[in-house]
Amino acid sequence: MVGHKEKEIKRIFSDPREFISRLRFHDDQGDLRYFNRPYSEQIDFLNALNNPKIKTIIVLKPRQIGQSTANCAHTWYKTFTAKNALRTLVVTDCNKSTDSLFDKFGTYYETMPKAFKKANPFKFNQTKKNLASLRTNALIDTLTAGGKAEGRAWTYQRFVAEELAKWPNAESMFASLRSAFHQGSEFQTVIISTARGPGNLFHKKVIAAQEAQRIGDESVKLLFSRWCDHSTYQTQPPSWWKPSAEDEELSQVFGLTLPQLYWRHNMIHGVDGIGERMFLQEFPLTVEEGFMRNDGAWFDGILLSTRFSELPEEKIGNLREYRRPEFGVEYVIGVDPSWCTGGDYAVACVLNQWGEQCAVLAHHSGGEQLFSDELAILAHRYKALVLCEGNTGGGGRNVIKSLSRDGVRLWRPDNGKEYWVTGKGNKEMAYAHCRQITNADFIELNDHQTIQELMHIREENGRIEGRDGHHDDHADAYVLACHALKRVAGFSSTHYERPRLTRNRTPLDVVMGYK
Repeated sequence: MVGHKEKEIKRIFSDPREFISRLRFHDDQGDLRYFNRPYSEQIDFLNALNNPKIKTIIVLKPRQIGQSTANCAHTWYKTFTAKNALRTLVVTDCNKSTDSLFDKFGTYYETMPKAFKKANPFKFNQTKKNLASLRTNALIDTLTAGGKAEGRAWTYQRFVAEELAKWPNAESMFASLRSAFHQGSEFQTVIISTARGPGNLFHKKVIAAQEAQRIGDESVKLLFSRWCDHSTYQTQPPSWWKPSAEDEELSQVFGLTLPQLYWRHNMIHGVDGIGERMFLQEFPLTVEEGFMRNDGAWFDGILLSTRFSELPEEKIGNLREYRRPEFGVEYVIGVDPSWCTGGDYAVACVLNQWGEQCAVLAHHSGGEQLFSDELAILAHRYKALVLCEGNTGGGGRNVIKSLSRDGVRLWRPDNGKEYWVTGKGNKEMAYAHCRQITNADFIELNDHQTIQELMHIREENGRIEGRDGHHDDHADAYVLACHALKRVAGFSSTHYERPRLTRNRTPLDVVMGYK
């Protein structure tokens, strides 16, 4: 019988799902229950945590959907079943969170079967807020960001950052802790937080994770949970309540039910509501919505966020094509060049005469000649008019010369100069034109990265550029493409007889006053 029990314990210890399902914790009502009915968001998170290929996990979450609980359970599993001195550092945003986390580990241990505790006894240090296996020396060290860190001279294999967006002096704190990480086979970084608006360290980590996934880096995973996918966020409305026009649009775009819409209404406008600005940060429907700034945005953030949510799965690669070239259709390409040496991106954006984004070419490395060669192929494929920025120092003039040798049809300024040189005056003019047709919902954007960058374009101190850690290369290429449309949009009224695939819009020549 003893042999059977030992065999069963080994089986449970070797299976993270089996082990975690036997853990007990106090729910929101204070009741003690088993972790045997995880939410779908928790299951996705646990799957990522158990994937050995994934070394960095970024979790953007609404409040109170149990992601921190799931991570705590997995951290306990990794530590309790470790066969060596695995060390994990967990850092929270405040002392209350640290105490709660430490108590949760204590509950896991105290409510475990006696056979489990006998197999691996643990010692808890209430003063230092750490716990360690007496058998393997595996350790969990908890710490409050900005607090004292005496006695923490360990080298850690796993790092968990809870509510990074709320950390005081987050950048310096994170950098200081980073020196204690050991990047071995078990190295893993887990960052969990609500958004809390743009520009903080967590926002920068999300941007970095998006970029890593965009280039196909399988070691990085960004997980985003929408509040509407969580069953508890709904309230049955009274018979007299009617959804607004905005509510109806949210229902159409995101599939929100009437109880979900009423819950949202109360969270924003109710007596205990938090207001729209905080709601978007705490309960976003898209990744970008949580980091929107409501002041100073150049483009309509709600419009862009809605369009972003409508797009299918993000395309990966240097060339992302959304609509093939068609006979008799005019095309333009806006180009924001670079040297392609690992810094700024070189980006080309293709628009057709109806304002639909057809393709994007983006290069980060390989040199400007590689980008030029692929751009020439793209331009010939669409028979497009190409507007390339020719500022000195960005590789643009080399790109233009290369395109000219390849017989590409190049846009030239009306002032007789050879290049478009972006300066304060014409950049404002081009961006103003782009803003007008974009915010009028004329342009049909199809590229995730372009939309993300447009949502973070700000005008500050007379400069129009990406803020909050975002690049603006895709945005600049798109703006130049919109400017180039002026050369083709009014050629023939028959250009606008072709029906829209997704939206009914006013033709560009009407919006812009073209004849």
